Amino acid sequence: MAQALGETAPLLMIGMVAFIVDVPQGITDAATALPVQIFLWADSPERGFLEKTSAAIMVLLVFLIVMNLVAIILRRRLEQRW
Repeated sequence: MAQALGETAPLLMIGMVAFIVDVPQGITDAATALPVQIFLWADSPERGFLEKTSAAIMVLLVFLIVMNLVAIILRRRLEQRW
């Protein structure tokens, strides 16, 4: 999962054009991946986007840590002991 989240930047650099620029207003609205949104916010010159970018990076890190903890817990519970 960490590798998939980290490989978003190279995809953006080689020309990923299928992302949605607008921020969704509701749960059913079309949205883009969080790393893409971070990239778009980091590129904005307005000062307010600095806080949004920082908060989104922290959300992404917390998500990654939680997913890794779930994977560790599942591995420990499901591994066979000989």
